[in-house]
Order: sequence, then structure tokens, then C-alpha cells
Amino acid sequence: MLAGTVHVTSGDAMAMADSLKVTVYGQGSHGSQPQDSIDPIIQGVNMINRIQTIVSREVHPLKPPVVTVATFHAGLKEDIIADRAEFTINVRTLDPEVREQVNAALRRIIYAEAAASGAPKPLIEELYTFPRNYNDPDATAELVAELQKVLGENNVTPSSPMMGSEDFGLLAEVIGVPSVFWMFGGHTAETLESGKPVPVNHSPFFAPVAEPTLSTGVQAAMTAILSKVGL
Repeated sequence: MLAGTVHVTSGDAMAMADSLKVTVYGQGSHGSQPQDSIDPIIQGVNMINRIQTIVSREVHPLKPPVVTVATFHAGLKEDIIADRAEFTINVRTLDPEVREQVNAALRRIIYAEAAASGAPKPLIEELYTFPRNYNDPDATAELVAELQKVLGENNVTPSSPMMGSEDFGLLAEVIGVPSVFWMFGGHTAETLESGKPVPVNHSPFFAPVAEPTLSTGVQAAMTAILSKVGL
């Protein structure tokens, strides 16, 4: 986003996230004796292929989640069928009901594929979860009005929900108060208009300009605070 600007989403601002580690058990064997094995790699591949159908065939298309399998590890040698495989799953959802649906479907598919292979029950471990990050609409409207007074109307804009995740939502949830989470830009116009991929915050090339990035962030934070304490 452009340095000097603030971007605010009303309602669901960022996705909930769930990460799982799946250990698939099989029966190891030599590559020349596949009949004596229960191949965990084939199990895992079938699980992963079927998992992709959760988004395309089980969830309402207007409430799409993101389901990513980003790691898969199994075996040590090309002619030995391993006795286990491991893969990880990351799920992003904006709707709590969809979150429950996807997580239930993942377990159903994983366990069913193992059963179909005559294999032991897989181990599914939760690595971490991120909560709902919900911007109260009334509080958001009030904050946007205050920010526009200080930063200018053109520099404070509405934005769409992001599928990234943030644990900020826990702060408001545990004490039962409305909250607003916003973003502020850090790139120059030249960077954004260069036609090249723009480095984002997980990139080693992410290097926001110091100004007006920092002053905008401080102004936005102070404006939010002062709008509540009445000074």
C-alpha cells in the first residue's frame, strides 16, 4: 500500500487460521516387495487431492476458504517404502461456520483415506490457531471519520477483508469490547507503479520507506486514542 495512507475494513478484517500436522502411518517394505507394504505416500497424496475438493465441492462458493498443503515429508531412500509420512495443512476462513465445516471435513477425509488403505488411524495435531479479527462497524465508521480529519479523506480508504491472520482479535474478545484493526501503507508510488512484484511483509526484500510511513502510523494511533479519551 502507498506510504501515507490508511486502509480500514468494516466487519471481518482478517481471516481466522488453523494449522495442522498430519502423520500418516503405513507399513514399510523394500521397493521390490510392494505387496508387503501399506504405502503412506500414496495415502498422503490421496488425502491431499481429496482435501482440495473441500473448497471446490463442499463449501458455498460465496464463502470460500483457503486450504493449503505446503509441506510433505516421507522416506529416506528411493527403493524403500517408508512406514510413515507427514504433511502440514493451513486453513484460512472468514466465517466461523465455514471454519467448523472445513476442519470437520479435513478430519473426515484423512481418517477415511487411511481406513480405505487398511492403515492405522493417522495422527492429527493442531499447530496453532488464529482468532476472528472483526472490526465493529460502528466503531470503524467513527474511527474512519476521525482519521480522515487528520490525514485527509483521500488518504483513508475502505478495504476488502484479507486472508492473512492476526491475533489482535483476541484482545477485544477476552474483555468483550468492540475493536478496529487497520493497515497503513509503506511503499512509494514508484514501487507500486513499477510493474514489478511488490515485496510484502514475509519477503526478504520488504523495505518500506521510513517516511511518511512512520509518521502516518503514529498519527493514526494517536488519533484513535485521543478520539476515545476526549482530549
